[in-house]
Amino acid sequence: MSQILNTRMPEHLIARRAAMRRETTIQIVAISLAVVSLVLAGFLIGPVNRIRQERQLVIDPDTIKGLPPNLALIGKLGTFRALVIDWASIRAERLKDEGKTYEALQLHETVCALAPRFPTVWVNAAWNMAYNISVMQYSPEARWQWVRNGIEILRDQGIQYNPKAVALYKELAYIYWHKIGDFLDDDHLNYKRALAVQMERVLGAPPIALTDEDYFDWFRKIVNAPRDLDEMRRSDSQVNDLITRLGLVDLYPDESVLEFVARYLRPGFRVAGLIKGGVKHDVLTQRRLELLTDPDIAEPVDRLLAAVRSQVLRERYKFDLDFMLSLMVDNFGPLDWRNAFAHTLYWSSRGDELSRGHQNLSVFDQRNNARFIVYSLQNLVLKGRITLWPDWDDTFSSYIELTPDTRYISYLYDTYMRLGKEHFGDDPKYREGTPGPVYMTGFVSNMQNWIELLYLEGGERNVALAEEYYAWLRDNNPHPDGTTQRQYVGTLDEFVIEGALARLGTYKAAGSFIRSLIQRGLKQFALGVVRGGITSLRRARHSYDYWMVDTKGDYNERRKMQPFVIILRDEVESYMQNQRYAPLYKAMLWRNLLRNSPEVNQLAYDHMLPYFERLCEVQDPPWDVNVAFEEPPAMEEFRKREIQYRGAPRQEGVDAGEKYRD
Repeated sequence: MSQILNTRMPEHLIARRAAMRRETTIQIVAISLAVVSLVLAGFLIGPVNRIRQERQLVIDPDTIKGLPPNLALIGKLGTFRALVIDWASIRAERLKDEGKTYEALQLHETVCALAPRFPTVWVNAAWNMAYNISVMQYSPEARWQWVRNGIEILRDQGIQYNPKAVALYKELAYIYWHKIGDFLDDDHLNYKRALAVQMERVLGAPPIALTDEDYFDWFRKIVNAPRDLDEMRRSDSQVNDLITRLGLVDLYPDESVLEFVARYLRPGFRVAGLIKGGVKHDVLTQRRLELLTDPDIAEPVDRLLAAVRSQVLRERYKFDLDFMLSLMVDNFGPLDWRNAFAHTLYWSSRGDELSRGHQNLSVFDQRNNARFIVYSLQNLVLKGRITLWPDWDDTFSSYIELTPDTRYISYLYDTYMRLGKEHFGDDPKYREGTPGPVYMTGFVSNMQNWIELLYLEGGERNVALAEEYYAWLRDNNPHPDGTTQRQYVGTLDEFVIEGALARLGTYKAAGSFIRSLIQRGLKQFALGVVRGGITSLRRARHSYDYWMVDTKGDYNERRKMQPFVIILRDEVESYMQNQRYAPLYKAMLWRNLLRNSPEVNQLAYDHMLPYFERLCEVQDPPWDVNVAFEEPPAMEEFRKREIQYRGAPRQEGVDAGEKYRD
């Protein structure tokens, strides 16, 4: 027995046991380290998720307030998602070519749902809708609907899921700038009409503003309005009572009341007079008008309308109201949101701001987006003022005219300089006080147009600014050999006249030149230089006739201008509302026009009368509006005339798509 107990264990068994103990120790240590690592990793989940959200690597539920059900597909298809995306994209293209546009739309939406974090799919879908599918339609309604589809898929979905993807802002700005604002699409005027009427329905007609601050105060009411209508109704008994009374006449705190106000209470329509018997309305309309124009509840009506406008702008059009106000007050002055270029400016500026410091930012997309800030301001200079007479029953028969607004020139100059330094300040070729090497060519070309506009519009401030820009060109745009270019050697007068005559062959330049001559004539009338005013208007008419001779063969209205008397009326209204001109000059202009061209006064009188009344009221002492801005003769007969120039009436029996099939 003792012999057995004293026997030693073989070496190989001892080694095996030692190895087993080491393995156990290693396993225990490994498991312990794994547990510790998991615990530590748990502490890092929060910071890592914040970094992922900051770098836009995940969909942020806080940003989009919950995902729609169709995005549940993302988690179910796994690796097959890429194959489905490829198939759906190819199939959508085939359906589009076959004319099955709505089926193609559904597949585009499916592709976007499968890859919501990939901006390119949203860009492709929007482009197909706004460009490829829209031009396949045969009526302005259908074409505009597809342009809107392209806008909405970017604005309402793509940007909501990718709030820092500058490519989406760039594409949205491009659609507003190119498809709606420019004139390359045969239906561009219909798009302009539709957008302008749409925005006037929400905001109402622009206010009667004597100063920029008046305009800002009007918009501040919308910005500062309560953003929860239910809470407003609970806390404001007057508004609650008003909403109850509106319900009795079938109006509600939504777009229905905004549309009624836009249609029947537009400034210039003299609704108070209509209510007293000038025009007979049906009983329901009459009751609505009496309620909304009751002076005892004017303040609650204003508060409710401001809150409803705020809600529609935020929820339907996805505007940031505070940013809209800042864009005007701090950067670019009053913006008319009926203008497509104001939307271009908003979305490009919004994308520029939100994408700053973003980790996945494409410099190419960033700079192209920033260019649309410049492009929108360029076009606001040329087409920033809108004259709109909406046709609420047929939007595409509305009258719209866009005219130059020189107020934006100084904003555009500053923007060129800011972006040039921001994007190219480190370039060895960059020179301080210039827009940089890349922007220089466009800047010089635009500056020559600014000088012409400022010079022809006239006024001490405008001419001084034109001289300043002319001197800049002389100093900073030399000949390649370093000498002063020939066109900058002469006087400012010689530079403007020579350039204008040379460029009269283009649509934009012709319109700008004709309006500039009209503006000069109006200033001469305002100063009592009647003979000079008549001469300037005669030159404008000759230039107009010269241009219109070349458009007789046009099958559409892309190059045709409105009748000369309508252009003249629009310029009169623009002059009257220009804050830089003294009220006395406006009264003198009205009187001298009344003696020499009363038809223009007839066209403008009803629309401008509320402005005239306000202008006379603020004088010290107040003026008599009937003396300062006398009613033109034969106004009753004029009001009975059929006004044919305010829109583009459809021709009975003519297919709306006939011209597109050709």
